[in-house]
Amino acid sequence: MNLSLLCRTLCLLLLLTVTRPALPAAAADLAYRDQLIKEAQVKRLWEERPWQILLHYKKPLTGGTISRISDPNFFLSPAGRTDPAAELAATLSAFFQQDAPDGEHPICRFPARLAWLSEELSIDPARLPVPACSELQEQIRTIDARSAVLVFPVGHINSPASMFGHTLIRIDGPSKSNLISYAVNYAADANDANGFLYAFKGLTGLYKGYYSLMPYYQKVKEYSDLEHRDMWEYRLKLSKEEVDKMLLHALELQRIASDYYFLDENCSYNLLFLIEAARPALHLSDRTGLLVHPTNTIEIAQQSGILEAAVYRPSQGARIVRIASLLGEDGQLAALELAQGKRPPKSIEAEPFSEQEKREVLDLAAELVQLRLARKELEQDAYSKLYLKILAERSVLGAGSETAYAVAPPAPPDAGHHTSKIGLGGGVRRGEWYAGVHLQPEFHSLLDPDQGYLKGAQIKFFDTLVDYVPETGRPRLRNLHLLDILSTAPRDRFFKPYSWKVAAGWDTEVMKDGRDSLLFRLNSGGGVARRSPFGGILYGFAEVAVEGGRHLRGTVAAAPGVSLGALEQATDWWKVNLEGSAFFYVVGDDRISVKASLAQNFRLAQQQSLSLNLSLADVSGHTVSEQSLFWNCYF
Repeated sequence: MNLSLLCRTLCLLLLLTVTRPALPAAAADLAYRDQLIKEAQVKRLWEERPWQILLHYKKPLTGGTISRISDPNFFLSPAGRTDPAAELAATLSAFFQQDAPDGEHPICRFPARLAWLSEELSIDPARLPVPACSELQEQIRTIDARSAVLVFPVGHINSPASMFGHTLIRIDGPSKSNLISYAVNYAADANDANGFLYAFKGLTGLYKGYYSLMPYYQKVKEYSDLEHRDMWEYRLKLSKEEVDKMLLHALELQRIASDYYFLDENCSYNLLFLIEAARPALHLSDRTGLLVHPTNTIEIAQQSGILEAAVYRPSQGARIVRIASLLGEDGQLAALELAQGKRPPKSIEAEPFSEQEKREVLDLAAELVQLRLARKELEQDAYSKLYLKILAERSVLGAGSETAYAVAPPAPPDAGHHTSKIGLGGGVRRGEWYAGVHLQPEFHSLLDPDQGYLKGAQIKFFDTLVDYVPETGRPRLRNLHLLDILSTAPRDRFFKPYSWKVAAGWDTEVMKDGRDSLLFRLNSGGGVARRSPFGGILYGFAEVAVEGGRHLRGTVAAAPGVSLGALEQATDWWKVNLEGSAFFYVVGDDRISVKASLAQNFRLAQQQSLSLNLSLADVSGHTVSEQSLFWNCYF
């Protein structure tokens, strides 16, 4: 790479100021412009991979070329989204445009295109207009890019939009503190808390995704302090010049929209273009499948050899849970009362705690006060007064053991299973043997191995079970869940989230006469969860089920119900889920359905497991038992 040309381009961008007026239109070097366009045509530069990356071009199965970006503001040619040659010619022509408001000239809007074309065509900066690019100049100077980090915030259990993680890129400058670095983020403009609405819009591309550039501390505050999401950081093995290229492309993507698809064109997929812009030879976005999960970004980047070892950043919630685990009930309650201002910090002196316990109580109280500020439960002045009083009392006790507060890193995102699963096996139902195929296209079920995933969370799309009973001689559809989301968020003295569930699809249900019938079932509910004494999760839900099918007494049936369960990670390789439920049909049918199940998953390898399920149902006096065993392969 000709570094001098890149440096000249960056210098040009940094020196764009309003002190030099734009040349009048008559002085435009149109002959030079035409010469550059002709040279680009001779070299067929639009076929070069850097240009294809900068415009996010891909070749669909139907043929031709189309950009993954749908925003017309990203293109300078009316045909630019599908015609790389036309867009390249329009870009070169636009660079010679004369009059434009500050920041709106194509030179300001598309610095990465300018950098690459300047290198390929040896463009003379002195023959280009020099428009005012105040915002661009200030951003380049402020960020002062030196290196880049791929960041993975783990899932947020009470948000379907981010239950299984997110990815962003941090661009570091010369400072030793990465909190003042800048983050490049791509996310859907989605605020729907309703699981059905979110899933429908996310699957059909009805959300718009936007690239943004913001101070990294804002994302840390959002993820770590407000949403209590741990973060994993993987430094990218990029040179300073490659990071410059990444930054220039990020700058030209700001406020640019594209259609956001939950299963493929999401945060994970779109950030790959930024890494490719830094090093086009990587071909990262070409290695994704039909479905893309945030952890796929990590896996693909790791396989390319561009990632350094992961660094774990525990959330504030994880720190609070860790410190609280060192204290008994009395110590936890004392810390909470201190943080709520119900007792003065000096009152801890009279408590029958050891010196180390007093340190832990005050340290926990300090963390909780910061949490109250983040939640906007305290004004800044009230926070400062209370926080300083706690710190003053804490300083009297001297330094304690800092290692005691260290949060043990969980398994990193790349240690988890792939997000698609096929299960092969069989079982016995009503005394009849059957063979079965279980397909779970995406993402993670409650019983799947937790390594690399958020404990107690489930999102499944198009989860399907088909079985074959030799006596009947034909396959049958047992279950087809279009959507199945479940969040079991443990509550404690400090955090009080609610758990919830929502599911829609076809299930095989036992009818009042004891026969099986395939019904469409919509099920939703809310509840609470707590941590069990063994480190697992105990949960309970109040639910409503609405069913439709021809074997119902009415066309539609509805039933309130309850479910109770325990989810335990018995060992690293053995997971157990015990659950019971009862539904009482009051509309459209008069069944009483009581079920119990014991499901177990045995992790054989990162991408393999065995699942064993034992269930018993009693529906209006008819008892149905089932036992099944499936070998699962994740891909």
